[in-house]
Amino acid sequence: MRRAVAILLFLCMWVTGYSQPTYTFGKFVAGERFKLDIYYNWQFIWLNAGWVTFEIRDTTWNGQPLYHLLSEGATNPGYDWFYKVRDRYEAIVEPQTYTPHWFRCNTLEGSFWDREEVRFNYNDSIAIVATENAKRAFKIDTLKVTPSITDLISAIYICRSIDFTKIVYGQKVPVPVIVGNKIYNLHFRYMGIEPVTTRSGDTYQCRKFKVMMVDGTIFSGGEDLTAWITDDPNCAPIMMEAKIAVGSVKAFLVEMRGNRWPLKKVETNKKE
Repeated sequence: MRRAVAILLFLCMWVTGYSQPTYTFGKFVAGERFKLDIYYNWQFIWLNAGWVTFEIRDTTWNGQPLYHLLSEGATNPGYDWFYKVRDRYEAIVEPQTYTPHWFRCNTLEGSFWDREEVRFNYNDSIAIVATENAKRAFKIDTLKVTPSITDLISAIYICRSIDFTKIVYGQKVPVPVIVGNKIYNLHFRYMGIEPVTTRSGDTYQCRKFKVMMVDGTIFSGGEDLTAWITDDPNCAPIMMEAKIAVGSVKAFLVEMRGNRWPLKKVETNKKE
């Protein structure tokens, strides 16, 4: 689930070049929380292998009232023997723009562990990045940043704030994020609107995106992940599907609370 966070970064632009989207900030507030169950495809069977949650909390940072974004993911205990995952991502951000002041992740995937911490200083156009993992000793780097560069968890909420009514099929937009001690120019490609039915049988009208992934231990790079978000102000992640090193995974929204608007289901015709 290290990339189950990146799984939720979605968006757009012209096929021949990049463009900056329009945003509507302030839609997501403290108390919002959603959970997705993750299924692994084993031959012809989909197995419930884990979960991931995303939450917004109120916090104070250097005397300022800010938001604490928190995401946690794990495999279910019955699958830990196969591939154990325990991931935690968090960021301290501005409440109106989700611009990060600080980011940290602590992840365990199989035998590989990774720790990262980033402190953003946009006034001096730098980010101080501390990293260490199972293959690399502790290291501190200084990266040059612009206001558009963010982290994985903050990018999710920034992307959910895009005005999707102003994008067209095939558009994509760059989303530069810090991962480890590097800046990656990720992007998301808009693939139109279509209905999606969840495992519970509920159907939602959704916007579909192809997501460029960071090459990692589970996912390969490229647009191998597809995400569907609700075509309403919530921009809630309803379903995701991705190819992995062995097989594929799907994630389905199973719980959402604290959202400012009710999720809009597609009405189905019932037989009399």
